[in-house]
Amino acid sequence: MGRFKILLAATLAICRCASCSAADNSVPTLAQQLSNLPSDSSVLEIPEGTYTIDTTLVVSKPAVTIRGAGPGKTVLMRASNFDGVLVRMDGESSTLSNLTLDGNGTRTVLSLTGTGVTADTIEVKNFTHIGITVPASGCRITKCLVSGLGTADAPSMGIWHDAGKIPTKSTITIDHSTIQNNGMCGIYCTGGKVTIANNTIAGNHVITDVGGGQIDIGNAFTTNTVAIIRDNTIADGGSLKAGGIEAGGGSFTVTGNTIRNHGSGGIGIGHNVTEATIMRNTISNCGRNLTDRNRPQNRSGIYVGYGAKNVLISGNRCFDDQPSKTQTWGIIMAGPPARPDPRYAPRAAEHVVIRQNDLRGNVHPEGLLDESRARDRSVAENIPPQANR
Repeated sequence: MGRFKILLAATLAICRCASCSAADNSVPTLAQQLSNLPSDSSVLEIPEGTYTIDTTLVVSKPAVTIRGAGPGKTVLMRASNFDGVLVRMDGESSTLSNLTLDGNGTRTVLSLTGTGVTADTIEVKNFTHIGITVPASGCRITKCLVSGLGTADAPSMGIWHDAGKIPTKSTITIDHSTIQNNGMCGIYCTGGKVTIANNTIAGNHVITDVGGGQIDIGNAFTTNTVAIIRDNTIADGGSLKAGGIEAGGGSFTVTGNTIRNHGSGGIGIGHNVTEATIMRNTISNCGRNLTDRNRPQNRSGIYVGYGAKNVLISGNRCFDDQPSKTQTWGIIMAGPPARPDPRYAPRAAEHVVIRQNDLRGNVHPEGLLDESRARDRSVAENIPPQANR
């Protein structure tokens, strides 16, 4: 029978206003169309139009695709009397694609709760808490646009995934997407294997009461995150306390990213990192937060916390081309904390290699500040030559 396409009947209410009543709810009709899919069809096409969501649309059928006519054409919009999740994808290996989810001020918009769910070419907007929450494993977010409200009053996260604090095989992939203008981080992921590739991240972390990265990866007090962060453009942090990437605990491969214009550091490596490969990144114009309380201040291209181990930093370009430079150093290896955190025992960094990095053009021409007392340390072939001392 081929693909099954739902047709707009005269009785299907479509509302284009923000003040909709329960009578306008499109969820029962959409749910019925899903239920009526013939056995030889797995695709539900939603034609162009604006569909009011007054209760959560739960997709529990596995291996189905719900496809709109395109972002901005097919729009699922929250009714003003409803504050729940708009769409919950429970069905294993299901896909939601080619439409807009307009939270209309709701807290959370889309939840990927089924294993192996894909969000493909989705626009998610107008939310105050989380754009896409991903409790499940094996999910992928690709070619999506996730936009917060751009205000500190809505401390939202664009994409959130937490696999827990114990060892886990959970996976998530976020690629070729744009995540922007969230009150807190654009992407927060911890636990399991995380892949973040070929995304554009901008204007996130608008709040100023705490610091953080536009991408926050890994819990600072666990080591069960294995992350690959590659070929992303991470620019224009939303506040003076915003950094580019902050890596907590676990193993991290950070390669080929362009990171520019942040108040805090470009890449931050936490004290509980067990392995980090930082290669071929271009980091510039960070460190505008002149009152940063870290010692030394986290105003460098790459900042490595006291206690990180198995760290390779190679082939990176760290510079500042602003008329008034603010990026203090290309690389900082931090020393022991002035006030140790009772939740972990401070220890010196170990097994550190810093080589073939171009550290010209920062406030301090030496390029590298090393207060780490690192054991098994190798520094060579960096420019300027002072960095190799």
